[in-house]
Amino acid sequence: MSKKDSAGAAQILVYLNEKNRPFSAQDVFTNLQKQCGLGKTAVVKAMEQLAQEGKIQEKVYGKQKIYFADQSQFADVSDAELKKMDARIVEISTEVQTISQSCRQLDTGLQGERDLCEGVEEEEETGNDP
Repeated sequence: MSKKDSAGAAQILVYLNEKNRPFSAQDVFTNLQKQCGLGKTAVVKAMEQLAQEGKIQEKVYGKQKIYFADQSQFADVSDAELKKMDARIVEISTEVQTISQSCRQLDTGLQGERDLCEGVEEEEETGNDP
């Protein structure tokens, strides 16, 4: 493997570990095309090499190969931690909904003000007093 290929393989490994979800070689090629500058063949070879080295896992579904980060490198999460994360997700989702509703109300109010200003400008142009 050349220096460029090994650098590309390192970037692919970092990407798969960071995203921690399954990808096909085409997906990785598309997502990292601008960063790595590797061709599709080089990406496929790098991913196969990483799988052979045991750094990532590979599953074959018919003609399609799916690659994903080796899960043994990640720490196990306890049920208590999962429940805490779920509660935090609910909390943040509620906050997002509240903020979104406030934004919609502000947008509605702003549109009303714009309409009012346009009406005043039209009356001033025609010479009528409001």
